[in-house]
Amino acid sequence: AIEAAALYAVVTRLDEENLPNGLDLVDKALIYDQGYLQEGDSRREKAEFDFNDDGTDGDHGVPVTYTRDTLAELLQTDRDRHHADLPVEDIVMPRDVLNAMVEGLADAPVFSSGERSEFENRVVPVKNYVYDQQESDVIEAIMHDKRVDEETVAEYVEHVYAWETDEPLYNDRGERVEPDPLKMKLFEVEHLGRFSEAEYEGNLPRESVRNFRREKVITSLNRHAWEHRDADFSVEDVDLTAIPVIKTVLESHDWDDVERTFEDFDPRQWDDPPSGTETATVKADTIDTLVSLFGYSEASAELTSRHVMGQVSYRWD
Repeated sequence: AIEAAALYAVVTRLDEENLPNGLDLVDKALIYDQGYLQEGDSRREKAEFDFNDDGTDGDHGVPVTYTRDTLAELLQTDRDRHHADLPVEDIVMPRDVLNAMVEGLADAPVFSSGERSEFENRVVPVKNYVYDQQESDVIEAIMHDKRVDEETVAEYVEHVYAWETDEPLYNDRGERVEPDPLKMKLFEVEHLGRFSEAEYEGNLPRESVRNFRREKVITSLNRHAWEHRDADFSVEDVDLTAIPVIKTVLESHDWDDVERTFEDFDPRQWDDPPSGTETATVKADTIDTLVSLFGYSEASAELTSRHVMGQVSYRWD
């Protein structure tokens, strides 16, 4: 909740005219905060963006005192939500903060009518960003015990490297083997979720898959080999998380993964899942994981997961 308030306050202070193509104000705030922007498989450093030093970033926006007073008032406000076992009424959610900050603009004399309108519009990308973070937490908690193991990932990388470079590949018995096109295909379709059957001729990759392997996997391996050129290079020595596309499959999932893994899961039952159902089991495990590994309280995990499932339910098959 505090991070949401801080992000919104910063976004109100950024110059919208000084915005590179394809970015919104949240992206700009993150670049200033982190020094880079992660976009899927690509990481772009701040130096790559053309920010005009003559812009008006920081010249005006929501005052610190306004943010402070809004948070203080929220802590004293009763919230109309209840749970049989959890003190959900005591939890201040990020959306509570953002809604309160926007609703308070109308009565705060410090803002002009133009500023009120401008700041109301700027809350939208902040809400979207916060929801994306919450959704990611919930998905990762659901899939925590279903991650692709590193051995499977390493095998894929080794086969791709051998496929491209003709480097020798050996099985557990020390016998030289050829790269397995079926193993690579299954990994790309099922774990990476990048391709469909149409992008293969049998098990052989079509051009789009070949380009992906070379640009996303081989290029990273070659970079590692260059950086370690004074040593004997082996693909087995590569830190798999140094390859962005592989880091993604090791560390992130999406709703397709959830649906494929838990065939009887139904997010529409999340608020009160029938006992003995897969949804009930998934929910119990997810709440436990959010609490033990993601830093949520049990009540905030309940509220956050309910919010996410409410957004997901309408598009579930």
